[in-house]
Amino acid sequence: MIFKLIFTRQLWRKFQTDRNSAILVRGAIGSFVVKVLGAATAFALHILLARLLGVTQYGIYVYALTCVNILVIISLLGLNNSLVRFVAAYKAQQKWGLLRGIFRRSTQAVVVFSFLSSLIGGIIVWCLRNHFSHDQLITSYVALVLLPIFSLAKLQEVGLRAIKLVVKSNLLLEVIRPLLLAAILIAFYLCLRQPIFAIQAMTINLIAVIATFVTGRLWLIKALPHSVREIRPLYADKKWLKVSLPLLFLAGASLVLNRTDIIMLGAILGSSKAGIYAVASRVASLVIFGLLATNAIVAPMISELYHTGKNDELQRIVTLAARGIFAFTVVVSIALAISGRYLLSLFGREFVVAYTPLLILLGGQLINALAGPVGFLMIMTDHQNQAGLIVGVSAAVNIVLNALLIPRIGLSGAAVSTAFTMVLWNMAMLFYVKRKLGISPTIITIR
Repeated sequence: MIFKLIFTRQLWRKFQTDRNSAILVRGAIGSFVVKVLGAATAFALHILLARLLGVTQYGIYVYALTCVNILVIISLLGLNNSLVRFVAAYKAQQKWGLLRGIFRRSTQAVVVFSFLSSLIGGIIVWCLRNHFSHDQLITSYVALVLLPIFSLAKLQEVGLRAIKLVVKSNLLLEVIRPLLLAAILIAFYLCLRQPIFAIQAMTINLIAVIATFVTGRLWLIKALPHSVREIRPLYADKKWLKVSLPLLFLAGASLVLNRTDIIMLGAILGSSKAGIYAVASRVASLVIFGLLATNAIVAPMISELYHTGKNDELQRIVTLAARGIFAFTVVVSIALAISGRYLLSLFGREFVVAYTPLLILLGGQLINALAGPVGFLMIMTDHQNQAGLIVGVSAAVNIVLNALLIPRIGLSGAAVSTAFTMVLWNMAMLFYVKRKLGISPTIITIR
């Protein structure tokens, strides 16, 4: 029934004759292929890390990297989402001065705030040094050195995506970085012939991110038209700030939703448990490739179509995206549920205990896929404040549930908290979008 719904003759004709549908399909397929390649690389990398580091050292590495990812979101100031929105709109409206201006201003802002975040993080770690082991302390310091470069690499990735170079944007951090990290890690191990510690793995990660940043910088400079590079930049700081701050709150709340389980597990049950659960979370995240691949190309399209008043075309594109996302998610979820124990065992025998949490997380991701690209619909159509409120309330609920359930049922408690709040914010956004925008973001167009 699902495949009948998706692959009809009418839909095929649209692929051939409708320009926007063709762009969406080509972009989504290209992004999907790269994300599958990146996921396979990242999956193999984390198996390698878990095997070489062991449960304890792997837990220290994952915990420190998770904390850095939170600080990266703060350092980006919401510019990672507003950049996509404004660049797509400025490009459609041929406002080249503003296009150059937002690229320059966003880079300046991220440089300042990433160094500030790194400094504050370092002070906090130093104040709490008596609560950390030596390995945790040094690994955290290296992770904080990584923070500014990682933030700029993330911004460049978004910049490439904003000008619809989706494949290159995904290649940067999802393929090139893990491949380089794995290659250096293997070479390092073969030279030393002894166990690798979290501090060494984090240092190698720093080297890989620097190389990724340089590559992304060259790609972005080459991709921008010569006229854009030469024109005098124009700035709309108040407008950008007005949009970016709610998006910063939204991004921070989203990260709380996605990482609170790992952080609170580490705080309550220790870094080893956090590392085991992080593997289940990573395996469950394989089902959202369809969502991520499609969103990468559909986000700037939503902005273009909405800001040029093409609402009927917007509905067609959103429905097409939702159907592809859901079909992929259902198939992959079933495959992961069947092969979950085996996949977890690849990381080590200790990780198989995370199978039940994996199943719970897969259930939450199915609802996430069913709701379609609902988050980007709100962000790209000037409803970022309401999106931030929905995700903020859900994040608060997530923290409370984790605090209540982790001490009682451990890893499964973290999974239940994450899955429940995922369903909560998706359903809230779905009803909001249907009521306020008159657009159905799910697999069935409802008028």
